[in-house]
Amino acid sequence: MVLMNAVDPDMRGIYSRCVVDVDLNLMKTFVLLYETRSATRTAEALFITQPSVSHALRRLRRQFNDELFTRSPDGLAPTEIAERMYPRLQQALEVIEETVSGAGRFDPATSQRTFRICATDLGEISLLPAILARLEREAPNCAVEVLPLDMAAVPRHLRQGRADAVICTPRIDAPDLQRDALFQERYFGLRARAHPRIGDHPTLAEYLGERHIVVDPAAGHVDADMELTRLGHRREVAARVPHFTALPELLARTHYLSAVPSGVAGLFTRSSEVATFRLPFEIPTVEVSLYTYRRALPAPGTDWLRELIRNTLRREPEPST
Repeated sequence: MVLMNAVDPDMRGIYSRCVVDVDLNLMKTFVLLYETRSATRTAEALFITQPSVSHALRRLRRQFNDELFTRSPDGLAPTEIAERMYPRLQQALEVIEETVSGAGRFDPATSQRTFRICATDLGEISLLPAILARLEREAPNCAVEVLPLDMAAVPRHLRQGRADAVICTPRIDAPDLQRDALFQERYFGLRARAHPRIGDHPTLAEYLGERHIVVDPAAGHVDADMELTRLGHRREVAARVPHFTALPELLARTHYLSAVPSGVAGLFTRSSEVATFRLPFEIPTVEVSLYTYRRALPAPGTDWLRELIRNTLRREPEPST
């Protein structure tokens, strides 16, 4: 019954034909095949032979009346049914394993769990310290692994359990993802403190007359360029970098400009010879949000982490100036 409750309504017809005779080892094989895309790596993880994995896959295909996986240049590619099955079966196995091991509830005081959080480098320097400080107090034996934020992969990582939580500014509208708004941020320009031409309030012509350093769009901060494009302008790019943390020293040693969220502007100006300035065009405030996966089955540890992050980072909107 656990597996039946875990599936979405459209899939229950498929599951109803096999739920009476569920082989959990087959389900584990399916989950690992989905995650590894490889029969060889699945066999290694399960400490069985590759022919045993192939035999299990044949049984799975008969049981679900679907190919489930097809060969592709990148390994085993899941079918549409396999894509829909994976998140639910992966969660069901987690709950079963936790229940059998006696870990059906989450006790932060004794847990040794490692939480995986996706965030940008900005999140690492401006948000992670507060999260870690609270985690140290409330869950002293837990750990955090911060994964690089790739906006294109965020929904998939949450659904596959590769990430427990994601903190980002771009809005993700997906019915199976839980979104919690944390706070709002504005953007400031960033320049060398001794910049010879750009002061605190440059004109748009002065701003566009300079060259700029931009951060990879995968980090999710593209608001400045989107607004300039809407106005019919574009920045002349001198350099593209993958992370925001490189900006302070790069700008301090050049006459280039950049744009950064308000949450780290103060950190940068205190640590390097850079200064902020008012951008000569309006960028709407952005909302930093927390995303977790809406699980059909209880996930006490993930739910606890969600509440910890919400209570730690949530704050009132910044006053406008």
